[in-house]
Amino acid sequence: MTAVDVSLRARAHPHLVPLWRGLVVYRAVALVAVVVNAVRFGGQWAHPALGVAVVAAMAVWTVVSSTRYLRTGDPVTACLDLVLTALATASTLLVDTPQRVADGGPVITTVWSAGPVLALAIALGWRGGLGGALVTVTVLFGVRRVVDTDLLFDAQLLLVAGLAVGLAADTMRRSVEKLRAATALEAATAERERLARDIHDGVLQVLALVRRRGAELARVDRDASALDLARLAGEQEVALRRLITSAPVAGPDGTVDLSSRLAGVVPAHASLAVPAEPVLLPAAVVDELAAVVREAAHNAAAHAGEDAGLWVLVEDDAARVTVSLRDDGVGIPEGRLEQAAAEGHLGVAGSMRGRVQGLGGTIDLHTAPGEGTEWEIMVPRSLRSRHRQ
Repeated sequence: MTAVDVSLRARAHPHLVPLWRGLVVYRAVALVAVVVNAVRFGGQWAHPALGVAVVAAMAVWTVVSSTRYLRTGDPVTACLDLVLTALATASTLLVDTPQRVADGGPVITTVWSAGPVLALAIALGWRGGLGGALVTVTVLFGVRRVVDTDLLFDAQLLLVAGLAVGLAADTMRRSVEKLRAATALEAATAERERLARDIHDGVLQVLALVRRRGAELARVDRDASALDLARLAGEQEVALRRLITSAPVAGPDGTVDLSSRLAGVVPAHASLAVPAEPVLLPAAVVDELAAVVREAAHNAAAHAGEDAGLWVLVEDDAARVTVSLRDDGVGIPEGRLEQAAAEGHLGVAGSMRGRVQGLGGTIDLHTAPGEGTEWEIMVPRSLRSRHRQ
């Protein structure tokens, strides 16, 4: 294998390179066993010339498939390998007489036929190894046409090898995914801490100064605009502090913590209650839920009243994730949302309900004049498989 091949393979799936190398070594050794078998029994074949041609084709395919495994390691090559190996195994009935094969004559591919089983196990995990083993055993049975000790022994070895190598490949994939997630989280945390230091030394100090000076001017000069400026600076200071101190949490398979994302979305004056453990969902789902919460919070700020409070609660269980957003403002009059939709204001109908329905979830509104507004958003855990990254 050249340095270029190693580089290409390492950039694709570096954690599987040792397994692919082992497969290539096994296939080369198995080909030697095929050649030795042809030398020993070739004179007894019914059609020796055809047998030599099949062995030569196996040698060519060994070189081609080994090169592709080391460079790409893709399942397509493994599937093609399984088909060609099955044809080579079936060619035993043409090279030798079916009666000699049924009486215990060797199959022309011998241990070489286990190659695609191992390749599928590496490429697709234990399911691929199991599937490849079942196909190979079926072809061997079709060639020998008898269930004897040799067939049962071969079937046992193929099944054990396919499952063992497949489980090893799956374990390596999961370990690498966890390592990548941990590395990404560490890098993101370090970058956030760096930004937090820079922001603390600059923007936060300016906002804190504006808040203090605005409050002082409001007390001395009775300036309402200075008081508003101080309040706004204080809110932005709190929001920015919350944003830079909420650590990003990433999980495997492109999942993101919903709780830490909402911490940067809800207004500074809002109360956010989340579970102790990260609420990991696909990044696309978290983006949609954050947009829904942002829209609901914007509506509360615009219509609930100046003194209205806002509370956001995140609940997580095995079946669903629930986000509740409640304010104690003036509430929504009956028919107001329908009227807004008719006037072309689609913030609720389009942005909120449309997004949640697109996730396969539900969104319920509980409100009445003078009793505040509560949105309850529920999305099923089953959406994880539909939005996997």
